Amino acid sequence: MFNDVVVRKDARDLRSELVAAAVALLAEPQVVAVPSLRSIARACGVAPSAVYWHFRSEADLRSAVLDAEYTSMADSIEAALEAAGEDADRLVVAGDAYIAWGLAHPGAYQLLFESADELPETRAAHGPRLQTHIVELARKADPGSPFAAALLLWSAWHGIVSLRLHKNEWDWGMTTMQANRRLVAALTGRTA
Repeated sequence: MFNDVVVRKDARDLRSELVAAAVALLAEPQVVAVPSLRSIARACGVAPSAVYWHFRSEADLRSAVLDAEYTSMADSIEAALEAAGEDADRLVVAGDAYIAWGLAHPGAYQLLFESADELPETRAAHGPRLQTHIVELARKADPGSPFAAALLLWSAWHGIVSLRLHKNEWDWGMTTMQANRRLVAALTGRTA
C-alpha cells in the first residue's frame, strides 16, 4: 500500500514536470519542416540517394522549396493586381490574392511564414519584391507611414490565413474576402 502512494505521488510530480518542460520548450518558436528527403524520394519513385544528385544537402533542397513557393506567392499577387480593373481597390485585390494563395498552399504558407527558421538569403530578391508592392499599395492608405501601414496589412492578412488554416472549425461569420474588405476599410477609413 505504501509503495502505491509513493508511486502515485511521484507520477503526479512527474506529470507536472513534464507539462512544465513542454511549456518551456514552447517558449521558443517551432520549426515547420520541409517533407523529409525519404518522403520526397518516395513520391518521385526514386531512391533517397537520388536526391543528392540534385541537392548537396537537405538545406539546399529546403532553399529551393522556399524559393519556388515564395516566387509562386509573389507571382500570384502580381497577376491578381495586373488583372484588376481600373476601378478595383488594389489593396483589396492584393489582400484577396495573398489570403487565397495562403489557404490554397497551407504547408508552403506555414513553412514560409510560421516557421522559426529565417528565410535563406536567396530570397533577398523576392522579399523586397513582395514587400515593395505592399508598401506602395499601403502608401495610398497612409502616405506618411506606408511601411507601418504595410506591416499592419501584412499582419492582418497573415492572421486571416493562419487562423483559417488552424481553426477551420470556427464559425467566422464572414468569408475571407469580407474580412479583407473590412480590414482594408478600417485601415483606410473607408466604409466596407
